[in-house]
Amino acid sequence: MKTRPFVCAAALLLASCAGSYVQHTEIATGATNPRAIYIRPFDVSQAEFKGHHGETAGEKPLRRSLAPAEFAEALKEELEKLAPAIVLKDDEVPPAGPGWLVTGYFDEVHAGSPILRAAFPSPNPVGRSRVRIHVQILDLEHSRRVASKNAALATDTLERRGNMIYEFDVAGGSGASGHLGSLKAPGLGYATPFDYRNAADRIAHAITPDPHQYGLRHTSTIR
Repeated sequence: MKTRPFVCAAALLLASCAGSYVQHTEIATGATNPRAIYIRPFDVSQAEFKGHHGETAGEKPLRRSLAPAEFAEALKEELEKLAPAIVLKDDEVPPAGPGWLVTGYFDEVHAGSPILRAAFPSPNPVGRSRVRIHVQILDLEHSRRVASKNAALATDTLERRGNMIYEFDVAGGSGASGHLGSLKAPGLGYATPFDYRNAADRIAHAITPDPHQYGLRHTSTIR
């Protein structure tokens, strides 16, 4: 009975930390071991960008336009732990052969406010950042080439369409990390790059069997 307050406090602390989690899953086939991973920068056209981004009003559209490339690079670094990963250009088609195509779109990017995070370093949600991203992963093993509309270039291009093997939402943010910051939290800095990296890490984590290697054994000896 004496340990219950400690357990509850620890759970509250972990729940308030910065990071991302899978919020909703539509498709999960259990596919593993991709030969290669191709990343199409995520669509940002319908996303809602809010909060303090540390720039002038004129710079905010630039931050928005760079978000797909910034997130794609973070995602590439995380997914390279599974297989060789390549970020595709807007008009580039994945080469012939097996592999996974990772794409999706941004729903919301809210940078929050570092001033409010410093003023309310508690589970109070004031000032915290938020991000929500929809992820789609296709298996290109038996894909077909079809004409598709490229929103960025406003032209018809050839695209490889495979079977959808994973589709889910990733959401997260700075939580109640306050002004101190950490490896996953911005402190008084700009939160969005942290949120992108946390989301990319969670995507790789979600599609990796035993990501923490809990089942790994270096010896069969029982001690």
